[in-house]
Amino acid sequence: MKELRKSVVLLGGLVVSSSFLSFSQEKAKPNILLIMTDQQAWDAVGYSGNKKIKTPNLDRLASEGINFSHAVTPCPVCTPARTSILTGRLTETTTIRNNNDAKTGDCYYPTFDEILTKRGYATEVYGKFHSPEHMARVYMNPPVEGMNGTDPIVHWEPIYVKYIRAKFPKRPLKPGELYETTFYGGTVPYRLDPTDRYYKYLPSGIIPEDELKRKLSQADIYGVLDLPADYTITAVQGKQTIDALERLKNEQFMLTCSFHCPHVPITPSEPFASMYKASEMLTPLSIEDSRKNSPYNPGKIEVPYNEKDKVQYMTANYYAFVTEIDEWVGKILKKLDDLKLTDNTLVIFVSDHGEMLGAHGMRGKFNFYEESVRVPFLFRYPGKIKAGQIVSTPVSVLNIFPTILEYAGLKNIASDGYSLKGVMEGTALPKYDFAISEWDWHNENVPSIMIRTEHWKLMTTHRTGGKNVEALFDLKNDPFEINNLLGTNPERFKYQKTAEDLRSKLVEYLNELNYPLVKGIEKRILF
Repeated sequence: MKELRKSVVLLGGLVVSSSFLSFSQEKAKPNILLIMTDQQAWDAVGYSGNKKIKTPNLDRLASEGINFSHAVTPCPVCTPARTSILTGRLTETTTIRNNNDAKTGDCYYPTFDEILTKRGYATEVYGKFHSPEHMARVYMNPPVEGMNGTDPIVHWEPIYVKYIRAKFPKRPLKPGELYETTFYGGTVPYRLDPTDRYYKYLPSGIIPEDELKRKLSQADIYGVLDLPADYTITAVQGKQTIDALERLKNEQFMLTCSFHCPHVPITPSEPFASMYKASEMLTPLSIEDSRKNSPYNPGKIEVPYNEKDKVQYMTANYYAFVTEIDEWVGKILKKLDDLKLTDNTLVIFVSDHGEMLGAHGMRGKFNFYEESVRVPFLFRYPGKIKAGQIVSTPVSVLNIFPTILEYAGLKNIASDGYSLKGVMEGTALPKYDFAISEWDWHNENVPSIMIRTEHWKLMTTHRTGGKNVEALFDLKNDPFEINNLLGTNPERFKYQKTAEDLRSKLVEYLNELNYPLVKGIEKRILF
């Protein structure tokens, strides 16, 4: 029986209202809940073996489902990766190649949300969208008061910041504080950590004029934000998702919770910031890598990300962000339990890409090192997916698209990936023994495509000429990717067959997909 009802959702005090139809019916297909983080490295979870980080709820999720332990992002940059996940297409197929394309990109491959909406699913998304804006038109989110159309979805973060600025008026700074200007609009103070760009000026309290005029990036900001835990961006995004579950409990839904964190600026609030002591944090074994034979800025020193004490502070606050997310993941999973939706809900947890966190003396992403392209990737569906599985074969997270659709009863929808349903339910093996990632093929100074098996990783390019930017890593014997076996390695010819075999795999796969730039890879001279 159809029942018209109204609901009110609170955005930490910001009122959201909606009217919609609710259906009471047994669902033949599962509800689907996708939880995505931004810039979370594959090992920033306890179940990866990381003994320093606290993620009890994600650890539980992994134990109750399947862990693809060597999952790879289709692109180590936000917007291209998210668009590939939504459409199941590679970056050069979507043509969404960088973050600016969220506003100007013209990708018109259907998203899984668009397809499922036509199938009768109620589709909503909360948090960071960061994909071509027209793709957000499908969502059924209740409108935020005072806004129209898809604005609350596409431009949600500025709305949140505006709300925080109104809720917490600007106060005078205390010693050791500055206003956070890159995300919170210059009204919320934070206590600087040594990794912060301006920390070195604290003793004198005088920041040079040219520094003050410099436009800071989010990656310049590190410290502890003076914002109550109930009002952080993670808390608000978690609350919205819980409210949506309550509202959609009698619907068949495809719900996405897209957390902004642990993306920079790395400024957690209390009590999470005090959970980790910088002095107890481990730093990557590759932090002092000189990168003399690296395809990424060989020999360049990137201060302060090659300094152990600074990276320890960065890591402590990064882990604080992740633990806060984990707490909200636990609350979201409990809401599923309370609503008796757990057994009929496919839960997916993933990040769009990783974070270097001092590995190779670098931060952020934008490269094909493991810390940048490898991500956490979990599925849970009680009674369908056997609990406690670990699959080490590399898979791409663009496989989310065909997997979701198959669970919704839609097989053989065109994509550049393949459904993982059979793999998870024990009726099939992974279709490929590799995964690939793409980034920035216009830049002749870096690799633009990567193929990774369990044992090997080849970084190469779509271009037919130009300087040598290839890299080959033996991941079994060199898991921290210190020794590039190509490039200027005097023994590189010993690895010619391995490199060519990997290139052949890559070319064969891309030819299957009628990939537009495969000829550049075929003609590339590695030796």
